[in-house]
Amino acid sequence: MKSMTGFAQGRFDFEHFSFNISFKSLNHKFLDVSFKGTGVTPSSEKLIKEIMKDHVFRGKVEVVFNLFERDPQKWNIQFNEYLLEDILDRVMSFNNKYKKNVSISLDNLLKIPMVFHIDYIFDRFQEGSVDEFCNSLQHVFEEFLLSREQEGQFILDDLLKSLDIIEEKLAIIKDETEKIESEIYDNYREKIQRYLNDIEIDEKRIAQEAAISAERSCISEEINRLATHTQRMRKLLLDEANPLKGKEADFLSQEMQRETHTIASKTNSMEIHRMVILVRREIEKIKQQVQNVE
Repeated sequence: MKSMTGFAQGRFDFEHFSFNISFKSLNHKFLDVSFKGTGVTPSSEKLIKEIMKDHVFRGKVEVVFNLFERDPQKWNIQFNEYLLEDILDRVMSFNNKYKKNVSISLDNLLKIPMVFHIDYIFDRFQEGSVDEFCNSLQHVFEEFLLSREQEGQFILDDLLKSLDIIEEKLAIIKDETEKIESEIYDNYREKIQRYLNDIEIDEKRIAQEAAISAERSCISEEINRLATHTQRMRKLLLDEANPLKGKEADFLSQEMQRETHTIASKTNSMEIHRMVILVRREIEKIKQQVQNVE
């Protein structure tokens, strides 16, 4: 199981170029990949996406790729002098109109992306250089996947512990339910006897009323459904063949929570209510944890 949270970075120096790259991912309902850095071009972005393909399915992934090319022939310097002139003219016009002495350093002007920008022509790389880049990129990406898997293992351990506690509390709830059902008849008989004193009691009528009350407060079906959802959750989490567990696990946790609400509303047993609170606490932990599962 993989978490959607992960990070890895690396810097590599070769004969003709050097670069650094980092992968960082956070929770997201879908896959959202963004690229930043001086080395991001359509060609380099395509290579990175090809390496990520079939390995990352959910999460907000930020890829920072900075390339430092030593060959000037592979530089693509973009300088928009017309835009710079227009900016300076407007500044001078402002100074003349308001009698203000506004000074702007060249360094600040060159930071405007549309004024000055350097691209590297990735398509001009030699075949050997592309191989060096891809191998290095693959190494960092594998570390990134490993970080997601390690985080996922920690999450899996916590989820399995919560499921163990839920199953333990469910067993107590089930035993308590059987005791309550066996006591319903005696409780009805005792209450009627207290009100009717020496009047003869219709045992058949008591049995009918007890059966109606037992039916209204019966939570066996909800217990069984909650147990089934818990088993499905465990099977899903341990299924190594399924790379996408987060959405289904989130749905199951909501169903589990719904069953606990029904159980609590149908019984007056303080012991069952106490167990339900403990079960809900573990389900809340599960709901929070699966939000980070891919």
